[in-house]
This record gives sequence, C-alpha cells and structure tokens, in this order.
Amino acid sequence: MIKFGSPQVAETEIKNVLKVINSGVYVHGPMSASFETGFAKRFNYKNTISVASCTAALHLSHYSLSKKILATRREKLEVICPAMTHVATAHAIELAGLKPIFVDCNAEDGNIDVGLIEEKISGLTVGIAPMHFNGLPCDMVEIMKIAERYSLYVVEDCAISLGAKINGKPIGTYGDVGCFSFHPVKQMTTGEGGMIVTKSNDLKETLFLERAFGVDRTFTERTINGVYDVPILGFNYRLPEIPAAIGIAQLERFTEFENTRKRNFIQMTNLFSNFDRLKIKGGQISDDRAYYCLIAELTNSTIDERNTLVNSFKDNGLQTSIYYPHPVPRLKYYADKYGYDKNEFKNAINFSDNCISFSIGAHLSDLEICKTADIINRNI
Repeated sequence: MIKFGSPQVAETEIKNVLKVINSGVYVHGPMSASFETGFAKRFNYKNTISVASCTAALHLSHYSLSKKILATRREKLEVICPAMTHVATAHAIELAGLKPIFVDCNAEDGNIDVGLIEEKISGLTVGIAPMHFNGLPCDMVEIMKIAERYSLYVVEDCAISLGAKINGKPIGTYGDVGCFSFHPVKQMTTGEGGMIVTKSNDLKETLFLERAFGVDRTFTERTINGVYDVPILGFNYRLPEIPAAIGIAQLERFTEFENTRKRNFIQMTNLFSNFDRLKIKGGQISDDRAYYCLIAELTNSTIDERNTLVNSFKDNGLQTSIYYPHPVPRLKYYADKYGYDKNEFKNAINFSDNCISFSIGAHLSDLEICKTADIINRNI
C-alpha cells in the first residue's frame, strides 16, 4: 500500500526520547524549551510557545485575544473564518465562547476568499481566523488591511503550511499569532503537538502562563518545591518532553523533508498532465509556498463517482485523502446550531465533493510516485 502519510523517524529521534526517559523529567524540562528555541531560529520567529496540539494553540490564542473583550460585552461575539478548513479552526472559536462566521474559499487554491470578508463583518466581529490552505498562503496583506480598518485581531492557522512565506516573510508573522501542527502526517511531527508564534512579548508571557494552568513559576524557577501562585486562569496545554525531543530531531531534517515534498510535487504535477479528468488545484510552484499534498479535482463528476474512484485507488494499493470532507458549516454540529446554505459555499463544496488529495510526503520514493500515476491511469 502506498500510504498517504508515514512519519519519518530516525535514530536521532529515538536517542532524544531515550534521554527524556532516562532523565525522569517528562514535563517543563529542557527539551520543550530547546524545541521552542530551535523552531524560532529555523523559521525566523521572534517568540514561540509550544503546546500539546494545534487545536490547543488555536483555542488558547482565541481565548487570550478575546477575553478582555468578552468581559465587557454580553452579546455573542464573532470571528470570521474559512468554510474550507479543518474543523479545529472553527472549534477553537466556539470553545473560546465566540461564534464562527464562515466565508467561502477561492475556486483555485482553497484559501479564504478575501473579497467576501468585509460583507461578513458586523458590530459583533472581533477577529479573523484565516487558514493557509495546503501550503499556499492566504492574502495576508489584504486581510491585515481589513483587520486594521475594523480593529480586529488575527489568528493565522498555519497547520498545513509550515515553511511558507509571503514575499519572503514567514506566515504566522502577519497576524497577532500563528498556530502550527505537528500531527503525524504533517511536514514534520512530534507525534502530536503544536506551536504558537507571536511578535508580541507581552502576549508571549501571557500565553506561557495560560498554557500551564496560569502557574507563575516553572519547576526550575521554584525556590521551594511545590510552591507557586496562580495569577490568571489557564489550561493544561503544555507540550511534554517526549514529543519535544522528537521535534528537535525533526527540525534538523525539515529541509530534507520539504525538498523531497517539492520534488515529489513537481514530479506528480508532470505526470498528472496525462490525466484529462484530474485538474490540479493550487498547482503553482515557488520558493515561498510550502508543499503538503497535491489536490486535484475530478472534473464532470458527482460525489458518488469521486468516492467510488477513491475506493478503487485503495483497492489497488493507493491511499488518498480528502481535504476536507465537508465545508465546516455543513458538518452536523454547525449546521444544526447555525443553519447551512449550500449556495453560500459553492467553491468549498467543490473541494469537499469533487477533489482528491494525493500524497507527496517525504516517505515516498520516485518509484512510488510513478506507481501512484500508474494506479491512477489504470482506474480513472
């Protein structure tokens, strides 16, 4: 089976994990701090806060950025977010006591349609939560103009676009925060984990407290073991030492991983020119984009035909995926709570119902890329 995702873990990751096990320090240790420092240096970020997952990063960001506003307002306040994204993007808004307001995506690359944002802004809007889709950055320059015009905070969801830049500037540095994922199928992994980046020193200090119960002193900072204070409300969102140890080793290999993904993407793009019914979405190649997977639309098809083809690929040894299976407002929780108008999210529906995601992961060899094309050719 040609797998969609397969974490690339080598001897260095194993050695780092063994160091943690032998140390007996599983939380609040040197590995998580070193991982934060290494991540900041590798991707050129000012402040980094490691957390247990990208969902934790997103939730903590919305919670921290909105709490003062929520304390003075009785209404249900709103955050603009894309309809085409992982449900975590919206869940983080919901869990912070806010209401997600969904916007359709661009037909070509799946990113939020910036031209539709302003019409969704109301007197209740407090933030914008764009997601950089499949390695291609959103139009953050325009999004930030809108945010500044209406005094809105911005949380960038960077979960599947690690390493991407806009005019040479890393994603995650435009908004108030950027949030990253280290899930096993991502461009690098810690097993599970996340990272928040921010330009603000004050916000960094707040997030550091909030991610670990609001406790004001780490283990190493306590003059008496077990004695600390809690000045603010917080969560148990800290990143443990074992995943941080894996992340440190993965940072050293990220360039290798991303170069392989880019090579696989280019090779797949060339091979896909032979398939008339598969139209690549967001297929541009540049030094500023990241490479996560290859998404192609099965043209002139129904969702049933697309699903039949996906199962046929699987039966023949090719594992694919769907990014994402529904526009978020079509998912039962959100449809039941807020209602759903399919005419409002036509482009997102097309991505969900007519597109297939093919792996370009660092685990794939040139031979497996060719086999992928062969399986497609025999089944399409």
